[in-house]
Amino acid sequence: MIFIYTSFEYSNKATFFAILMDLIAYVLGLGAIVCFFLTVKFGILMVPLGFLLIALSIFFYFFLGKKIGASIAKKDFEKQIHTNPIVAYNYVNNGRASYEEIAAINPAFAAKYEINQFGKLTRRKN
Repeated sequence: MIFIYTSFEYSNKATFFAILMDLIAYVLGLGAIVCFFLTVKFGILMVPLGFLLIALSIFFYFFLGKKIGASIAKKDFEKQIHTNPIVAYNYVNNGRASYEEIAAINPAFAAKYEINQFGKLTRRKN
């Protein structure tokens, strides 16, 4: 079986939430398939239940996993870019912002890392 999940680069909290929502959507989708197969044994009442599970699966995957996960990631990133030097290092190292820009908002990052003579981000030697 293939499992496709949502991941957020700078927020582990949002990634965990999105994967949990994706797992729930996956289980609901499998439940819908089971309901459609059980239609033969239990009758036509299983079909609406199957469609309800499909609708719930879509809700969990697209709305909760993607939209709510993205808003959690945005809030978490805004907090971590100001406080976590590792997140700030990765953000600068991936070329998303300049060293000076992030060092101005994250003093722990500025105290831990510097730009060397070759223009690379390196750990300060204390």
